[in-house]
Amino acid sequence: MRRYQGLMRDTWWAWLTILSFGILGGTLVSYIFLSAIPIAIFAFFYFGLMRYDISGKPKEM
Repeated sequence: MRRYQGLMRDTWWAWLTILSFGILGGTLVSYIFLSAIPIAIFAFFYFGLMRYDISGKPKEM
């Protein structure tokens, strides 16, 4: 759980932007923009798993 807290701590603004554009685009333009929401959720868990260690710190590359 700490890895996802670390990811959220470092990139909260990016996830908020993606979700906002997905919701706004889905309601104002076309429902296809709502597909950005499940894609963003999958990407969040993927990046949390691959880029952060168990203690919530970024992994060394």
